[in-house]
Amino acid sequence: MDLDGALRWVGGDRRLLLELIGLFVEDLPGRLTGLKEASATRDVRQLERLAHSLKASAAILGAGDLRGAALALEEATRSRRLDAAPELLADVEREVGRVSAFFDDPAWRARLEGGASA
Repeated sequence: MDLDGALRWVGGDRRLLLELIGLFVEDLPGRLTGLKEASATRDVRQLERLAHSLKASAAILGAGDLRGAALALEEATRSRRLDAAPELLADVEREVGRVSAFFDDPAWRARLEGGASA
């Protein structure tokens, strides 16, 4: 997690970053459910849209590995390679778990307040 980069993205506004992180973490389970449902129903448009949205949010908040996993899913979906979706979705799910675990640990707030990346 690149908290320094995320802080730069919001112009150094720690309060805004804390709010964005809270919304992001709260929304992660629903995003993952949406991705799984779109994959199960082979809704290419929805899967691509949700992967794109997750990629953008992850990038802003410094979750580079999640961004990469969402990007791979988005690109596969855009290319209509739905056979790759289950494996790529598993990668996204793993990264969502890592991001959630990171933000479940209260130490990230201290790192943010101290200006250090994790």
